[in-house]
Amino acid sequence: MDENRRKAEEMIKKPIDPIYKEAARQFQPGLENSKYFPWILERAMNPDQAKLYVALPDTDRTSEIDRLAVSESFAAKLNIAKDIADKYMRELYEKGFLFPTSKGPQLPRSMGQWLDTQNNPKYDEALGDEYYALIGLFSDYELGEDREKRIAARIAAGQRNTSGIIPRWKTIKDIPGVLPGEDLREIIKAHDDIAVLHCACRKRYKDRACGVPEELCIVVGRTALYNIDRGAGRRITRQEALNLISNETLKYPVVHIGTRTADPKKFRGVICHCHFDCCEVLRTPMVIGSKYPVTEYYAKSRYRCYTDPDQCIGCGICADQRCQFGAALMKYFPEYGEERSYTDGEKCMGCGCCVETCPTGARIMKVFELPESYLDSVGKVSDNY
Repeated sequence: MDENRRKAEEMIKKPIDPIYKEAARQFQPGLENSKYFPWILERAMNPDQAKLYVALPDTDRTSEIDRLAVSESFAAKLNIAKDIADKYMRELYEKGFLFPTSKGPQLPRSMGQWLDTQNNPKYDEALGDEYYALIGLFSDYELGEDREKRIAARIAAGQRNTSGIIPRWKTIKDIPGVLPGEDLREIIKAHDDIAVLHCACRKRYKDRACGVPEELCIVVGRTALYNIDRGAGRRITRQEALNLISNETLKYPVVHIGTRTADPKKFRGVICHCHFDCCEVLRTPMVIGSKYPVTEYYAKSRYRCYTDPDQCIGCGICADQRCQFGAALMKYFPEYGEERSYTDGEKCMGCGCCVETCPTGARIMKVFELPESYLDSVGKVSDNY
């Protein structure tokens, strides 16, 4: 365990003001019993902010009040000056604990939105590394169990996971029949508002070995505007976004992950660039351990890598540096008298990470599933981690 996690474990042994357990329950019922979550809130909120949080919603407010403001009477009941209460509301919004609506500040609608509590660099210094270490522990050892329960419920309901791998566009650009929602360029070109985020997951794991920079994930549309307004997202142009997915991500063994969509204009949420040692979701099956395979956490793309041993020079880049899933392997080929690469089709997720950097073109992508299979899962109700 690294030093930050050790300090975090020491923090939770100390007594805590009951208001933070109440705030944890307000965030989501049951979290008041979490080993870590009340202490996460203690780090993120002062006691008056926690009191405001627990007291929401403000039923006294009127429609002319700002979407992030509270009424005079609401603040007075808590013995907090209105200007201070409004300032606290804005800070909690910027930290990702609240959302502005026509009915005033509202709580997150699901745990899926809790990542917003970690992606604003404005508060990194004040929150400290121990805050993110606490979040890492909570994610690894409590949210992981919650994900397994949701997976079990989804499987029991016969639902497909619509969140999954988006292949690297350079590896599929010459394949006939690529769907618009499978091409990251089309998703980016379909939106005017684009921002790049500091990855909430990567902030937690200071001992990670992947070397992937924090500021790499992309958000589009209303999600981009929301994060720009909070100060968590930095607005970028389409060309900057295209450069990021074409050149910057090429430097790292990351996979593109997002929600499946038939229409790029309807793409919502984040285009994540994930590595298993710092991805909140991938860590559960690949680092912590799960009874479900990684494919139940993120769906494969429609493509799989194929390796031509005639063109392989045995450099090992695919196996040693690019593939996260153990699908790119080296083995001895008697006919060549040396080791060359091959692909384990069962393990291949169809990300294209190894294909994009193969120096000889020995690795290529091929269609593995018909478009109907992909389109059948689009728009279905599913866990969207």
